[in-house]
Amino acid sequence: MTSREILTNLADRRSRACPEVLVSGAGFGGLEVAKALGRAGIETTVIDRRNHHLFQPLLYQVATAALSATDVAEPIRRILRRRKSVRVLFGEVTEIDTAARTVRMTCGERIGYRYLVLASGAGHGYFGHDEWAQWAPGLKTIEDARHIRSQLLLTFER
Repeated sequence: MTSREILTNLADRRSRACPEVLVSGAGFGGLEVAKALGRAGIETTVIDRRNHHLFQPLLYQVATAALSATDVAEPIRRILRRRKSVRVLFGEVTEIDTAARTVRMTCGERIGYRYLVLASGAGHGYFGHDEWAQWAPGLKTIEDARHIRSQLLLTFER
């Protein structure tokens, strides 16, 4: 191995250990950031607690049995596969240390970063009336859509 190859290898390892940009969340916002950074060749790590991106605008069709769950979900790695400078990690960020510029994942691993993008998404909102949840279930996940579909089909059966 030549000295140039050794230096390149070390630089590759260093950039993977501490990416230029760390993106927490692979929803619409996180994916668009990762795609743009990947096009620019910037070392980026994307962390998401699910291994798939969910196209939420079509979840109602999964809930009404018009589409399958696989029609609205695609693996994050497949979406970003052409971006060689982007890596994807399956996990959840549990702690952020801004002074040390690191995040801790549920598995205990710490990952450094130079810039941090938090794209964690949003939850259901009932405008201060949480009691509405029993009559208006949220529709943010495939599990939510399957639950609604189950309830809908059982109601038709009755």
